[in-house]
Amino acid sequence: MMININKYIFIYTLILFVIGCSNPIQTCSDCFLEIDIPELEQDSKGFYHLDFNDGSLQTFVQIRANVGTDYEYIGWATDTYFDGCTWGYCEDVPIVNGASYSGQDGYAYTMLGVYGENIGDVATIWAGYYDDYGNQWLDTIKVIIDE
Repeated sequence: MMININKYIFIYTLILFVIGCSNPIQTCSDCFLEIDIPELEQDSKGFYHLDFNDGSLQTFVQIRANVGTDYEYIGWATDTYFDGCTWGYCEDVPIVNGASYSGQDGYAYTMLGVYGENIGDVATIWAGYYDDYGNQWLDTIKVIIDE
């Protein structure tokens, strides 16, 4: 009987040790993500408006992400594409570059580039990163491509 009690004490101690020593969920107290387009105005619904430059092949605007820390890898994504064709091969190309890093000022930048075929589209643009604890930070904006 004493052997069984020792066995249970050992198992109980082992369980307490494993549970007690595991890392609790940690959060970054100074992490955040805010994306915006300073060159464009927002309407009352928070949508940015990009006027396509008539006579231009493509119109560009810079998007920025404030993460507050330097050298943070930021991923960018969108639901809006244009037809990119080279030497007879065509594929959908996103209107934003897919990645950037924040500089010493805590800002990361990417370019949004649209073609005439995007006029009238409402583009959703996402940015995100993972902090040192593995928590994901996301933000999104919408851009209306006007004529």
